[in-house]
Amino acid sequence: MEFRTRIVIRKRNKRAYIAYAGLVIAASSLLLLFIPSLNDYIPYVFGSGIAVVVIGALIARGDVRNYGLSPDELVVSPEGINVGAVHYPLRLIRNMNFNVEAYNGLYVNDGAMVSGSKSDGMTNDLSFESGSGKVSVGFFLASQEHVQQLGLVFDAFYRARVPFIERNRGRQTYLFQHLSGVALEEFKRKYGYA
Repeated sequence: MEFRTRIVIRKRNKRAYIAYAGLVIAASSLLLLFIPSLNDYIPYVFGSGIAVVVIGALIARGDVRNYGLSPDELVVSPEGINVGAVHYPLRLIRNMNFNVEAYNGLYVNDGAMVSGSKSDGMTNDLSFESGSGKVSVGFFLASQEHVQQLGLVFDAFYRARVPFIERNRGRQTYLFQHLSGVALEEFKRKYGYA
């Protein structure tokens, strides 16, 4: 049993820098508020910044994200973790932390946007320490079924008492659920932690 997925990497779409410059121009219009003699220019600076954002997004063909998928894979199993071609045996891994945010297409309303949005599945990450130092890697979750595959590996880890922490939005979870009180005690009893 294993969980296999693509690695999320930072990428630079050079054409997207124009859109980012537009954001800086639009934000700089706020600075003009502090210079009374330039207050008349605020709408022009803000408007030109928004125009540059739109032009930059068109030039970048709408791809203004600064991350994407690597051809390399992340493989997590009870035997160890493979990050690309590098294998880390489970017995040498310490402080393993999974941050599982969302899968591709999941509706997310985290308060940042009024109406929420659908996730692209690229905001998940894994970090751990090994003999070679600290390893951090982002990973892609394609669907709810993909999350269930990861859950099977988590279940195997709990049964084997492999030390790791799973989180969602900074809060610790247990098989993707926030547990407390009686539910947490029952979970611990089921996996022999009580």
